[in-house]
Amino acid sequence: MHPRTVISTAVRKALGSVTHVVTDKSIAALTFDDGPDPQSTPLVLALLEKYHARGTFFLVGEAAANQPDLVKRITAGGHAIGLHSWDHRAFPSLSGRERRRQIRACERELGSHAARLFRPPYGEPTVVTRLEALLLGYEVVGWNVNSGDWYQSDSAALSRYLLDSLEPGAIVLLHDTLFDKGAPAHGVDAEHQSWPDRQVMLQALEILLEQSRERYRFVTVPELLRSGSPRRSFWFKPSLAKS
Repeated sequence: MHPRTVISTAVRKALGSVTHVVTDKSIAALTFDDGPDPQSTPLVLALLEKYHARGTFFLVGEAAANQPDLVKRITAGGHAIGLHSWDHRAFPSLSGRERRRQIRACERELGSHAARLFRPPYGEPTVVTRLEALLLGYEVVGWNVNSGDWYQSDSAALSRYLLDSLEPGAIVLLHDTLFDKGAPAHGVDAEHQSWPDRQVMLQALEILLEQSRERYRFVTVPELLRSGSPRRSFWFKPSLAKS
């Protein structure tokens, strides 16, 4: 291998966020952000159990602190848990001290329930925040299938998109709740109306699970990472605060 290729690969491994896995197995990972929520998260868990699927839940520490039994229920069901910061503020707008505090506070709250996985709020890391997560021992996980379920109002259209986008090794972004209740930072703009109600997502999820059950097995992100070669992408946003 050419030395420049070796260096490029090493930099991508250090700085890139995992987006999917190259694998010959018919498996994919469903990930759920912003929970846990006492109403909608149990409904997601019930669907996963019904279809013998496993998911990965990127939890907000502040929400988890209010639902300790639900956190235990997630892990008891064979699902994985990752960190999604303490209060879901966008990391590019925070100081380095506050970003590290957010990760450590979430880590303390989730304790042994969490894997060494981190997804920044809104999927928005900077180069510095990616390095901070690396130094704290976390794999940063993005996605390559974005459901857009925070503004999608049509469950049939959403399920069609998910079914058409699904491929071996995919990492799918979903939300079991919206921690900030669909505030503009969630990507909602003048062309989209926010839908904090999770019924559309839940209906689409059941269609996805039902119609793909003969073709795919849904596993946790840690299992997916062990099943093939992780692919990483440079997902960076300019920092808006001093690090």
